[in-house]
Amino acid sequence: MATITEPTIGAPPPLKPGPPRGGGGDGGGDGGSDQSRSGTTARIAVYIGMVASTMTFTALLSAMFVRRGLATNNDWHRLPVPPLLWWNTAALLLSSVAIDIGRRAFLAGRRREFRVLWLTGTVLGTWFLIGQAINWKFLSDHGFYMQHNPASAFFYVLTWAHAAHVIGALGALYFVACRTLFFPFIPLNRNVMEVSAIFWHFLDVMWLILMAIFVFWT
Repeated sequence: MATITEPTIGAPPPLKPGPPRGGGGDGGGDGGSDQSRSGTTARIAVYIGMVASTMTFTALLSAMFVRRGLATNNDWHRLPVPPLLWWNTAALLLSSVAIDIGRRAFLAGRRREFRVLWLTGTVLGTWFLIGQAINWKFLSDHGFYMQHNPASAFFYVLTWAHAAHVIGALGALYFVACRTLFFPFIPLNRNVMEVSAIFWHFLDVMWLILMAIFVFWT
């Protein structure tokens, strides 16, 4: 017959296992509601930034359309498209593709693939920015200055505004790249990666719109 042992008076109750925690090298940080709340906040913030940027470019483009409609004495002269602008566009598109594939690799747990793709997209984005500076020099060397004609002025203003956004977005891309390359043992909150990719894709779409206007309308 089995002996029934009375519990010791005053002994603490047995410990129950707590909920598993997320994280790990290059992981997504702590899971649960905190992650969900921070992710929602981050997305709302980047969406607000995208709305503000869209309003800025819409105002500039509206001023451009109105100014061309009011052009007098044939003062609106078509601006030649610098040849490098096409390569810049290709670099930005490839950058966006690399960033998105890298994001998917991160979510699938393929950390090495993520680091390579994310860094590739960041480098291509940097090339786009350098190429823009080369394009501005190309136009100035050929006598197309900001004060040359209204078309030149709007080209410079729009590309400068886009480049300013690119600089800010590249800062976020480099932060993620450096964090995962040099500090892989520190969990990476995936929200930072997600919102960086979202805003980068937004700038890609914005540039395609500007490029279409430069080529087919100005």
